Amino acid sequence: MSLELFPDFACQRVFLGWDAPLLPAAVKHLASQAGEGHRWRLSDWVCVLPSAQSRLRFRQLLQAAVPESDRGNLPTIITAGELPERLYEPSRTPAIEFEQTLAWTRVLRRRDPIELRPLLPVLPEGESLEAWIELGSTLRRLSEDLASNGVSFAEVVDAADSDADRNRWELLQGLFDAYLRELRSASLSDPLVERRQAISAGRVRSDRPIALVGTSDLNESIVQLLNQLDGEVIACIAAPPEQSDRFDWVGRFKTSSFLDWELPIEDDQLIPATDISDTASVVSGRVRQCLVDRTPDQVSIGVTDPSHVLPIELQLLDHGVGTYRHIGWHVSMTSVGRLIECIRRLVIGRSWDALAALVRHADVHRIASEQLQLQSVESDFLIDLDRLRSEHLPVSLDHPLPRGIADAYPAAVRVRDWVDQWLAEFLSVDQTDRAARPIADWCESLLHCLDRLYDGMVTSKPRDNEPGDNGDKALTAVALENVRELLGRFSRLSSRLDVAVSASSAMGMLIGRLAEARVGRDKSAEDVQIRGWLDLPLDDSPAMVVCGLNHPFVPSAVTSDPFLPGSLRAKLRLSDNDRRYARDVFAMQVMLSSRKEICFVVGKTAADGSPTPPSRLVAAARPETVARRIRLLSHRSAHDRGPDEDSRWDAAPKRTELPLPTVTLDTCPVRGMSVTAFKMYLECPFRFYLRHVLKLKPVDDSARELAANQFGDLVHAALENFGVSDQKDEADEQKIFEALRHHLNEHAAKRYGRHTESAVRLQIRQAELRLRHVAAAQAVRIAEGWRIYDTEAIVDGDKGAAITVDGQRMPLHGRLDRIDYHAATGRWAILDYKTHGHKPEKKHLRTDPASGQIRWIDLQLPLYRQMIPALGIDTDPREVQLGYFNVSDKAEQTRVNVADFGESLMDEAKQLIEDCVRRIFACDFAPTTGRVLYDDYAMILQTGVASRLLQEAMVSGEGEDE
Repeated sequence: MSLELFPDFACQRVFLGWDAPLLPAAVKHLASQAGEGHRWRLSDWVCVLPSAQSRLRFRQLLQAAVPESDRGNLPTIITAGELPERLYEPSRTPAIEFEQTLAWTRVLRRRDPIELRPLLPVLPEGESLEAWIELGSTLRRLSEDLASNGVSFAEVVDAADSDADRNRWELLQGLFDAYLRELRSASLSDPLVERRQAISAGRVRSDRPIALVGTSDLNESIVQLLNQLDGEVIACIAAPPEQSDRFDWVGRFKTSSFLDWELPIEDDQLIPATDISDTASVVSGRVRQCLVDRTPDQVSIGVTDPSHVLPIELQLLDHGVGTYRHIGWHVSMTSVGRLIECIRRLVIGRSWDALAALVRHADVHRIASEQLQLQSVESDFLIDLDRLRSEHLPVSLDHPLPRGIADAYPAAVRVRDWVDQWLAEFLSVDQTDRAARPIADWCESLLHCLDRLYDGMVTSKPRDNEPGDNGDKALTAVALENVRELLGRFSRLSSRLDVAVSASSAMGMLIGRLAEARVGRDKSAEDVQIRGWLDLPLDDSPAMVVCGLNHPFVPSAVTSDPFLPGSLRAKLRLSDNDRRYARDVFAMQVMLSSRKEICFVVGKTAADGSPTPPSRLVAAARPETVARRIRLLSHRSAHDRGPDEDSRWDAAPKRTELPLPTVTLDTCPVRGMSVTAFKMYLECPFRFYLRHVLKLKPVDDSARELAANQFGDLVHAALENFGVSDQKDEADEQKIFEALRHHLNEHAAKRYGRHTESAVRLQIRQAELRLRHVAAAQAVRIAEGWRIYDTEAIVDGDKGAAITVDGQRMPLHGRLDRIDYHAATGRWAILDYKTHGHKPEKKHLRTDPASGQIRWIDLQLPLYRQMIPALGIDTDPREVQLGYFNVSDKAEQTRVNVADFGESLMDEAKQLIEDCVRRIFACDFAPTTGRVLYDDYAMILQTGVASRLLQEAMVSGEGEDE
């Protein structure tokens, strides 16, 4: 340890070495000085740490180092960002970041757009407030970047290389002056400007000594403040005394001193990996090796990219190792953040889809169910809502539902009304008197909405070393409290700077500012800590695994700043790429020197699949060493990395580990069979059981257009209504078409309304075009002497329709699309409408590729023959024509196709029908081993539906929807 005094600045540099972690050494130093005749009193001091996590750890170490009787007299411990405002009294209330952005926005919008052309070639549209605010936010960050480095706009003007750049920065200087005037008119001030003014006026004071611990990268504006202090300041530096020339008077590293530094990385400390999954498995293997001889609090994981965190957590969790992420969660990743995003979607879109997403939020669903008293599955509003959306495809909540539809889905309507009442301040349709309101008002409204939903939830921020519940509820409580604080501050925005916006604009502005806030929860003693790169140099864990030693994660770089390119930053001595590189070299030197057990995982691709070369830090060595390191990373195999590191966190199992469901019954649960049910039983008895016994049916709540069956129902309804109308015997093709179009549009309006999805309206138009082909085919049918005798004829067991096998009777029921009669010949025809152009033989029969034999895959038309006696048709069933009335999109395929199966095949069909009934009576519902096309139950049976569909379509050539 070395102590170096700079009397001109009253700052002592204490070099504590880098062969051991800095924080324990700094605690030992401060505690020893306080103990030597009470030279210091720790409670008099202000200790400054670079981050919140290092501050927390420093406090823990201090509490453990001092006697229990002195723990109430610990120093004040703050972060470097909290220090400046302790050194002077601002002349005005400092503006928060959003107020600064609004002030910049007001200045920009008041300027003539022609004057602003030097800033950007294309400026936002005049009424696009969000875009102007985004530009104002950019200029705020630019101003903050300059001021934090102690540089003014005027200095940039002097440093500009060209007349165009100089004019641009003179414009920015003028805008900045106007921005300050805006803040003054609102009785506010810019915090960084206040610092400069405090320095100029000599108002920088501190009545307490200050200890800088590990603050090796303080920004220039803080250093300028420290330079004005008369009191005692010490800087505890993680470096040996012989390296003192590499640090300035407050302990900051000198950039030039570390640009050529050679890092002592051992070959076995560099571990290769491929993609993000492989990286996670390598980290997991190394961490578990460390835990063999160490406790979880003695092992740390470092990440350079936040996308590494979740895969690592999942991989370790799979091996029973808990983790704690020091970087926390963005509010957007919490339940509260997702709720705000759902509200924003609903406010902006006012759609049924947005409503469904909102009420699926766990907290909203729970509260809505309680208040609406909808507890049973039968009355669950989600089921009602999904059926409404999938069957009728409504779009906007502001459009009335078709007549009768609202009565059919009462739970969906009730939850819509409940949400409208809960979010009335945002969703009120009549907003003529408050279409635009100040952002502060909208923040207060959102705060009220959250309070109404979370009424009674106790929230409190976790204290620094306080154990607590690590569950989602605790995280939700902390996130809710943070959001409440932010909204409360935003609701007090300066009225002078605030702007009136619509609800959707306000939500759009707020969501990003709220979502980027971070929250955390308490650490368990059994958790391994995950830290960000900048926290690693001060970590005191004896074992560390760092993942992501890659470009562009570390060192980070500024490559395309629109205002401050790299050359200008270097000329102004701003924090540039060289500074970032030197910072990370120094950080890595500290990590390597302060512990023996450390490794760095170097992946080849990022989470998004983009290539990630090794970091420049790997090249901080002699050329021959760099070449060896790159060669090792390129050629080292997975077997060289350690045991169990080849298991990926997202690897698919070779076979399912979940048991397949089975059916065990003593008595047959089927009391009757529909005509269409036989086809499903032939495909798979178990799927038949799921649909026709358990009544499990899929609901596609993501549809934006009619499914194939819904399109078929649309056409069927038009044809059915035509078949019972006065126009059914019409012979004129045009009149037939006009009647069909009328029935089509009438049914579509009744079922889907006049404000449905645009794709649905297009499909209605496509159905209309098909019906034009039907009109031509129907006119030919009339000319041939056929007439529609009945449509949608219902046949069931009460009318005698049944299959009897082994003395047991299975009632049949079905609805026949159309029955035609030819008066001149006495012939009958039973027709089924099909919205495709295939003949009945293709849809009923399939040639087995193995045996070459023809087999039945659908029994619909043979079953219709079985039903003929129950229809009251007094003729030999074999004389009745069976077939399709194909309603194709092609005119030549739209026609009546009569089936020609032959009596031998029909006899086989009859035997197959009886065999199906016999098996059903025997409770044979075992799943098929074959493949099922268009499988609605792939998730239950755990089958790879996508690949099977593709292969089946390629083999059979089929893919049409009926």
